[in-house]
Amino acid sequence: MNFRQSVAHTIDNTATVLARAVLLRRTAETPNTLGELRSYEPYSIEQLFGDDPGLPDVTLTERGTMRGFRWSELSFPSAHEAVSAPFRYMQRCGDPANQTVHATWIRHADGAPRPTLIFLHSWMQTLSRAEDVVLLPRFARTLDVDVMSLHLPYHGRRKPREAAFHGEYFWTADLVRTFEAMRQSVHDARALVGWLGKVAPGPVGVLGVSLGGMVALSLACFEPRLAFAVPVAAHLDLAGALKDAGLLTPMRLALARHGWGPADVEAYASSLGLDEITPCLPRERILFVMGRYDRILTTARSERLWERWDRPPVYRFEGGHLGILTHLGGILRESRQFIDGLDIRG
Repeated sequence: MNFRQSVAHTIDNTATVLARAVLLRRTAETPNTLGELRSYEPYSIEQLFGDDPGLPDVTLTERGTMRGFRWSELSFPSAHEAVSAPFRYMQRCGDPANQTVHATWIRHADGAPRPTLIFLHSWMQTLSRAEDVVLLPRFARTLDVDVMSLHLPYHGRRKPREAAFHGEYFWTADLVRTFEAMRQSVHDARALVGWLGKVAPGPVGVLGVSLGGMVALSLACFEPRLAFAVPVAAHLDLAGALKDAGLLTPMRLALARHGWGPADVEAYASSLGLDEITPCLPRERILFVMGRYDRILTTARSERLWERWDRPPVYRFEGGHLGILTHLGGILRESRQFIDGLDIRG
């Protein structure tokens, strides 16, 4: 093991321990919804993720101009509908905060037409105003794009009041809720792509980090209107993530109490065809970004997906999963070069 690998593993392991301590604070037993998984079996993977979300009824609130950008907030009702009838009822009656989609939109004040980048955040990210003010302008300036930061289910302003932390309900042993959270992420993002296609002056792409990277990969398979997709530190092997990621230990233990292990999750995912999905975007419009020493959403699994997708453009940085933060400058420079090479600017 070289020095960089040792440092990357130490950082990822430390973050795992800290995150696991937060996750273990859960006091309520996760409901066992394994029996409800059969409700998905009559549907193809295209029906589960590729249905047309339609155009959302967006409420747009202008926040003014700051640091060379026009700032806006938008919201719209999530039109996602769960397959499982019991969860659909709970979704309508017990998750009001999660059923409204929120996003922050920053546009260059000069008004010049640019691509719009939908940014998809990581798991447990708070999406605070401070994060927006620091992160979004950096993305917008470096990539020369307008940026739309989408709040994924159970995060940011969609966090349920009773949740202990942002994203608590996204990854749990309640596999129906977990699967629907991913479906809702894709559905809401696709609705936003459609709306931006009507109101934004340029093409629309997506960049997602970690959990957001998994959503970006899924969008590359089910949203042909995207101009590009940049998944960062991500793969689509849900059972593999459950097996590899130490921070998912609480989820793994709770599933074991329900009688399932990673192999059962893998078999179920395979039965739905999740392990066989392929992009609808041309391979040259997808940029894989991965750390060489990722211990959380592991490099080996990202590499296997990259191989199966016929080796799209790739950037490998010398770090682990949390190396996203320390290598952000290099990631953005490579992403800028990738976007410029697509010849999508007006």
